[in-house]
Amino acid sequence: MGAVVWALPVVVGLVLPLWEDGPPPGASSTLVIAGLLLRARQAHAERPGAWFPLLVAGSTMFALAAAGESAGGWSLPAWSVHFDLWRFLLGLVIAVGLGVWAWRARSHTVALTAAGYLAAVWCFEPSSAPVAEFGWMSYGPVGAPTPSPDALVTVDPPATGPYPELVVVAGAVLAHARLGRVRPWHVTAIAGLLGSLWHWGAFALLVVAAVAAAHDLHARRPGTWYPLLLVGVGLVVWPVLLALTAPAWPGPTVEDLGATAEVTTLVAVDRGSSAVAVSFVDYDDLFMAFVVAVGLAVWSWRRKSPIVALTAVVYLGLTWLRTAPVRTELVVLAGAAVALATTAAPGAARTAGRSAGTPDLPPGP
Repeated sequence: MGAVVWALPVVVGLVLPLWEDGPPPGASSTLVIAGLLLRARQAHAERPGAWFPLLVAGSTMFALAAAGESAGGWSLPAWSVHFDLWRFLLGLVIAVGLGVWAWRARSHTVALTAAGYLAAVWCFEPSSAPVAEFGWMSYGPVGAPTPSPDALVTVDPPATGPYPELVVVAGAVLAHARLGRVRPWHVTAIAGLLGSLWHWGAFALLVVAAVAAAHDLHARRPGTWYPLLLVGVGLVVWPVLLALTAPAWPGPTVEDLGATAEVTTLVAVDRGSSAVAVSFVDYDDLFMAFVVAVGLAVWSWRRKSPIVALTAVVYLGLTWLRTAPVRTELVVLAGAAVALATTAAPGAARTAGRSAGTPDLPPGP
């Protein structure tokens, strides 16, 4: 039972965004990160090292920062500000703590992580530019454009600064790679984590690293969870690719309206408000959901997997009935998490067979 506890926060974190007016995205990502840390704790029992404490430290700090920034209208204290004085001082304290740990443990990886994190906290700390707050002369630092909350898929850069905490996570990946053979997902994950400090598009490398790491895990623990994961990742990435490759049409402009400018604006606002009332069910998305659900149903029938069948039904039903711009593709990822949690490890199967008095079978071809 303890082996599947990690799947509960992951599934809850993936399902929470499906509700309208639900918690901010930071709360959902925090639950997913907590579940993955529980899963990493199981891996640390088999392969101990400095990578797990670094992963816990970096992931926890990143989750707190992301939850504070995405609070939106939720009532959170003042510590939820991204780059504030408290965060800069806390970064210094954590960097010093990592340095002391590196000195006591004689770990070059931890020392490199501490130096990189301190440099990131120092370099990406915003300048304290004065801000005037009187009438129309108010000014301040110009941030990145804010994504529209009504869009299903937004490809605008997030209105936040970089996350120095990801340097600690990159140090954890480096420490994990030093324990054995360096895998391709190690290099890709480190490049994505460090590259995200300069450009948000580097997060795409993290998706590639996650799929590559899952492929390595699937070689040791095969099951239906890996194809479900690939389908879920494809469904999440596909709308983003369509939005990135779509032609950029110029926005409407109003010129030479004269005295009728105010009346025209009122009509435009009325049309916009009436357009919001339409259903969010898109026929292209619904057709894709139907095709994916049929494919998952056929696959579940051939593999005799009720989890795949349930995932297909829930995904198609939520896509059909949704009344808000939600990402129903996350249901497939939740199904992959459940399938992985319920897939028995090969070692556990051999142990169960030995305890029942049956001899171990030789591995297949």
